[in-house]
Amino acid sequence: MKDIILVLSLLISTTNFSQSIDTMNVNFRGNDLYHIKKGTNSRVLIFLHGGVNNPLFDDTSKVFELDLLLEGNKYLIPLVLKSGYDLVIPVTNDSMNWLTNHKYCYENLLDFIDSSKTYDTKFISGFSDGGTGSFKIFYDYPDSFQGLTVFNGYPQHENFYQKVNYERINNKMIAFFSTFEDKRIPYEFLLTEYCKQKKTNANTFFYVKEGAHSFDEYMKKEINLFIQIMTSKINNTQNEPIHAYMKKDEVQEFYPFRKKICKRYGYGKKYYLINKEQAKQYKNK
Repeated sequence: MKDIILVLSLLISTTNFSQSIDTMNVNFRGNDLYHIKKGTNSRVLIFLHGGVNNPLFDDTSKVFELDLLLEGNKYLIPLVLKSGYDLVIPVTNDSMNWLTNHKYCYENLLDFIDSSKTYDTKFISGFSDGGTGSFKIFYDYPDSFQGLTVFNGYPQHENFYQKVNYERINNKMIAFFSTFEDKRIPYEFLLTEYCKQKKTNANTFFYVKEGAHSFDEYMKKEINLFIQIMTSKINNTQNEPIHAYMKKDEVQEFYPFRKKICKRYGYGKKYYLINKEQAKQYKNK
């Protein structure tokens, strides 16, 4: 398949691999997924793609290419493999729907992983609908994962966020990534959940970059940052939920909570007011 050839060429060109890369398209209990492995990697990343309601996925006989699932992002696979993580990337269908059936997805993905290779660390992430699904799976089954990264997700889907007990999380690597020009899910919908989790889990991160609602907006810089967080190479010790990207407890970039979001969605006024106060100290960061 041309996407596998493309991924392998990227791996060869961007990294010095002494071990072979194994990319398999697998059907497990009627669900298609990719399992991408490198040598002796002992950790695994589950990555959930977006667009689960796209009619394109109604054709379950079709083999969907990785380039489609990752929306053209060329950095995730080679950089994650290089960091010591294998990848499991499932393809959505009527049952494998992480928006509406995340318990089923969790059980099947964990069963597949446990039956295929022994991993000492599991991490979950995803973009858009995949970010939302990874949020739901992680917060219902936090003991199964070392951490979570949500890219442009929507924790408020079906009011799921209202059921989350953030206080029980205190030792995980958690990050919320978004883009300034996302017209579907404004970054403020992630900022509020970052603030709630940060209070008990110091290594909770929030990061916003230029770009729209597409995973190919995330370039090598951002994927490397995601990996540094995932592998605990960036750490914080303080729990104050400052509306910023924090590194070693220092503000790197402060983000405004836009008043128009409060007006348009009737959402986040409490955090907008906090943001106004914080901006007096951090807005030039």
